[in-house]
Amino acid sequence: MTPRGTHRVVIVGAGLGGLRVAEHLRRQRYTGAITLVGDESAEPYDRPPLSKAVLVGTMTDTTLAKDIPSLDLDLRLGTRVETVDTSDRSVVLSNGDRIGYDSLVLAPGAVPRLPAGVGVGGGVHVLRTIADSLGIRAAIADGRRLVVVGAGFIGCEVAASARRAGVDVDLVERLSLPLVQVLGEAGGRRAAELHREHGVRLHLGTGATPVTGPDGVRAVRLDDGTELECRDIVYGIGVTPDVEWLAPSGIALDDGILCDSLGRTSIPGVFAVGDAARWWHPLLGAHRRLEHWMSTTGQAETVAHAITAGDDIAVPTTVPFFWSDQYDVKIQGLGFVDPSDDVRELEVDGKPVLVYSRDNVLRAVVGFSVPTAVLPLRKSIMSGVDVDEVVARLTE
Repeated sequence: MTPRGTHRVVIVGAGLGGLRVAEHLRRQRYTGAITLVGDESAEPYDRPPLSKAVLVGTMTDTTLAKDIPSLDLDLRLGTRVETVDTSDRSVVLSNGDRIGYDSLVLAPGAVPRLPAGVGVGGGVHVLRTIADSLGIRAAIADGRRLVVVGAGFIGCEVAASARRAGVDVDLVERLSLPLVQVLGEAGGRRAAELHREHGVRLHLGTGATPVTGPDGVRAVRLDDGTELECRDIVYGIGVTPDVEWLAPSGIALDDGILCDSLGRTSIPGVFAVGDAARWWHPLLGAHRRLEHWMSTTGQAETVAHAITAGDDIAVPTTVPFFWSDQYDVKIQGLGFVDPSDDVRELEVDGKPVLVYSRDNVLRAVVGFSVPTAVLPLRKSIMSGVDVDEVVARLTE
């Protein structure tokens, strides 16, 4: 049953996850108060375009909700929740305000990692916010050389976008291949080929140290002493869930906020979604953080249902889906991709498809611009079909 109008929901984090929770609550006829708190001054906006369309200058506005007033929110932007007091069900904001809640949704997101002793500024960039993206775009506007450190999805997307903008790009990765930690060696080889074909210079199996002068960055030094002259570096070496501030709250933390399959934390009435939330996934049999757009939107809908329906809600069986746009290629993945699984490399319609299995059971599939080979396999992954059956179907 939907809570009565006196019920109060506080949502910490005004990004995709936080906004979607509020939207789903209203769609489910929740009439109580909703307070949405965000530390950025901008209204909730979409992040995937930041490494692509915003970076190349084809988009500047990625606002998610065009009619926020219709949601009837108490919107607190440009402020941060400093503490959560679960004993009296309240949060304290950076401006000193204390707000009570009946249900609390945590969607604080994550913060980009940087090497020890390296800070943003003077030509050193990370990419998480709209301001970060616009800053990188301004820095490379004159076509000067860019060094990207870290060849995960963000690093690869930034490299691809910079090349599209006519920038000379070096991509440095400590591991053996781009995306190898995400997709494994087969996917890493495909990613390396893609970037080399578009003129990116890859420096693999090496670290990178910024070399600075009076005016900021002047080069990047690789482990063998080679110096890559540049004035700007973008670090894409992963993120850390923004949860340290929650330690005194008593909410269970372990590489994020531990949640069950409905987003409920260890404290009654407290939920979590998004990059900082480490949900239990029945299909995987483990907790895992999923830093993907589709996962966040699905979690937001589930949490809204859990708030309005209480225990009268079925545990959803989710199959993660993600994508990454690089040049004219859309990498799409379905399932829990694990590089340690058995991986079969196929060609479907002349394009690469990677099929992941364990003990001959299908676990995931990744395609390079082959949506017809990826998207129809959701039910097969959920039911754990024999991988040979899937391979035969894809190659017939």
